[in-house]
Amino acid sequence: MKPKSYKDFKKDIAEKVSVHPDVVDDFITFYYAKLRKNLSDLTYPSIMVAGLGTFFIRRRVLQKAIKNNKGMLGNLVKNTYKGYEKHMALNDRISKMEGAMDMLDEIAERKEEFKRKKNGL
Repeated sequence: MKPKSYKDFKKDIAEKVSVHPDVVDDFITFYYAKLRKNLSDLTYPSIMVAGLGTFFIRRRVLQKAIKNNKGMLGNLVKNTYKGYEKHMALNDRISKMEGAMDMLDEIAERKEEFKRKKNGL
């Protein structure tokens, strides 16, 4: 079974809600651009997408990515403009990943506390 692209049913949606097909196209483009940005920026530990499911940040994958990026950070030559630019970009990426790891730790801590309260410990 081959899934349909939104371009195939864009006209039907536009007719159903009585707007121009370009408006539907702009709306879909905006929605998925925001979704991609939230996924790549690691703003939330999980993101629910209607019709596709929930996407979670995996702890092991995040730990491995942090380790790999820190390894790359040590190998950069920082005394050139290009090296410094890459160094700053990697630092930003690592700080976002560490922030996401902190969120995951906080969520795990809240779950453990809830379990302790529930079990009367």
